[in-house]
Amino acid sequence: MKHRNALLTTNALVSAVLIAALLVALNYLGTTHHVRWDLTATREHSLSPQTIKVLRSLPGPIEVVAFPNGDGAGRYRDMLGTYQYYSKNFQYRIVDPDRNPQEAQKFKVTSYGQIVLSRGKASYTIDSDTEEQLTNGILHLLETTKKAVYVLQGEGEVPLDDFTRKGMGTAKQTLTGKGFDVKALFLVQTGRVPDDAAIVIVPSPSRDLLPQARDALERYYQGGGKLLIMVDPQTPAEVRSWLGSTFHVDAPGGVVIDPVSRLLGGDFAVPIVTQYPFNDITQNFTLATAFPVSTPLVPQAKGTGVTITPVVKSSDSSYVKVNLESKNIRFEQGTDVKGPVILAVEVTPAPGGTTAGGTTSAGTTPPASSGKPGGPKGSAVIIGNSGFIQNTYIGLVGNRDLFTSAVAWLTQTGNLVSIAPRTSPFDPFIIGGNQGRYLFLGSVIGVPLLLLLFGGAVYARRRSL
Repeated sequence: MKHRNALLTTNALVSAVLIAALLVALNYLGTTHHVRWDLTATREHSLSPQTIKVLRSLPGPIEVVAFPNGDGAGRYRDMLGTYQYYSKNFQYRIVDPDRNPQEAQKFKVTSYGQIVLSRGKASYTIDSDTEEQLTNGILHLLETTKKAVYVLQGEGEVPLDDFTRKGMGTAKQTLTGKGFDVKALFLVQTGRVPDDAAIVIVPSPSRDLLPQARDALERYYQGGGKLLIMVDPQTPAEVRSWLGSTFHVDAPGGVVIDPVSRLLGGDFAVPIVTQYPFNDITQNFTLATAFPVSTPLVPQAKGTGVTITPVVKSSDSSYVKVNLESKNIRFEQGTDVKGPVILAVEVTPAPGGTTAGGTTSAGTTPPASSGKPGGPKGSAVIIGNSGFIQNTYIGLVGNRDLFTSAVAWLTQTGNLVSIAPRTSPFDPFIIGGNQGRYLFLGSVIGVPLLLLLFGGAVYARRRSL
């Protein structure tokens, strides 16, 4: 008997040890070789093939620090964890910017939701946790050289390193956080655009451009350079005329007034834009943008070797106040111009052999192009406002995003990816009239009645025993 008990005890101990070893092995395998399945209809919890390819080819470690607000921490953790699943070189951590303000200051975080990616001494900041932004941020970070952004200074432009209300110091910080090398450019001294320039920004000169500066910008643009030009209602007529002769985009003057802005709590002279024509810069762009004291742009009916695409338009209720000296803010028939009006355009080299589109007013403008030989090789974005990038306004809703999107589009090297967001399809279950009645009779009357009958039968059976 004792021998039998000892044998049973030994078997039990061996079985327990084997089960414990099996559990340890399974836990180890699950930790080192875990597998995920996405069973959603649109694969909304999976990464795109482009992103997976980028992650599996990472040449070295990338450190990611996310700064979501309290409610978004779980969503950020899920997204970044999915990236880490495909590459051990992708390491991340979540930081609460309210509890750790020193960390936020260290990484120069300016708003909730930003993510800072670092590789060695290089860093790149994105503004949300979307797959498209995160993957393109990795691609930017993998570039071996920083792209140089030159900002024209010396002729009354918005000051670059100024953090007062009308400076663009915050805009410079934003571009620096995106991995760009931002420098001032004094063409009045140098007379030429540096060879390493990825883009030149011309932030609304308040004086006419000197001949050597204007010629240098034209040579740069004709040879394939990228320009981001801003003008205001007070911009000298000579500069606005230069836009027409060089880029085939007229800036006739006047101030854009939008009564809708007043309804939204803004000012009549600050058009608030919520809808954008189809273009490369504002694809999947859903944020509102504000343009304080802006001026309309009118693409010419027949450009020479360029394609002009509207990027931003004011609302249908807007109009152009032509007389800047007028104290009457209301629309004046016969003098003012009805909207919508164009506030920003893309100018790109036209494909060969196309003919021109046309424009009939400030509010109706199809893309204009002409395939004549000898056209410019460069591209430009022209915006009828410089206030939206100034320190006072760049933090408003989508202004910062529009600015960085324009710079990114002009400077992209062609290796960026476009990833459409995936959402669950709306597939409602709709109950018809007869189905509703059957459901009511079955759940409210039928099921309780069956339970009552079953209970009565059990009770009667027990009483009969």
